[in-house]
Amino acid sequence: MKSFCSTCSIPTNQKVLHQEMVACSDETGWWDDTNYQIIQCMGCDTISFRKLYNDVSMQQHYDEDSTTQELFPKRGAHSRQMRAYRNVPIDIKKVYLETIEAYNNNLNLLCGVGIRAILEGICIDKSIKEGTIISSSGKQSKSKGLDGKIYGLAANGYLTSINAEVLHELRFLGNSAVHELTIPSVEDLSIAIDIIELIIDNIYELGHKAKRLMEKRTGKR
Repeated sequence: MKSFCSTCSIPTNQKVLHQEMVACSDETGWWDDTNYQIIQCMGCDTISFRKLYNDVSMQQHYDEDSTTQELFPKRGAHSRQMRAYRNVPIDIKKVYLETIEAYNNNLNLLCGVGIRAILEGICIDKSIKEGTIISSSGKQSKSKGLDGKIYGLAANGYLTSINAEVLHELRFLGNSAVHELTIPSVEDLSIAIDIIELIIDNIYELGHKAKRLMEKRTGKR
C-alpha cells in the first residue's frame, strides 16, 4: 500500500519494518482490526508510522479495499516538512515547530498566531524593543509595537529594508489572527511560512553556513 511521503512529496511504496495487529469481534458478527506499522519509504528511506483500520461496515459498503490509513506525523499533498535549523534559539525553534505542526493539522488560526509569535521571538532574541516608523504624512515617530520592532531589525542590520516591508505583511496576517480571530487561508499561510523560513535562514543560518565554507576553503590551502 502506498502512503504519502513528506520527503518525496508524493505517495510512495512503503516497506513495513514492524507491525502489530489488534483485532476485535463479538457474537453479533461485528469485527474490526487495527494494524500499527513502522514503515520506511522505498524511495528515500524516510521512516514513519502508519495506522491501518478496517471494520465489517466499511467492507460491506466498498467494492475495493476499504482500509483507511492514518499517518504520523500527519501529512498530505499540502503538508510541509519541518526545517532542521541548527543555530536558531531553542525558544524560537519550539514556536516554529508548533507553527508547522498547526499548519499540517489544518489549525490555520493557531498557525497565523505562531507566525506572529516567531517575529516577536526574533525581536526579543535580538534585543529590539522599538523602531522608527513613518506615517502616511511623512512624520517619523518611535513605536514599541511589532511594526516598530520590524523596522528596528532593519536599522540594526538584521534585515534589508525590502525584507522589513515583507515582514509587515506577516504582521498584518498575525494581527488578524490574534485580534480579530480571522482565520487565514492555507495559501496565505504557506506563503507566510516561506517568508518566515527565509528570514530565519538569513538571520540565524546564513552566517554559519558561510563560515563553514570559508573554513573548508582556507583549510585546503
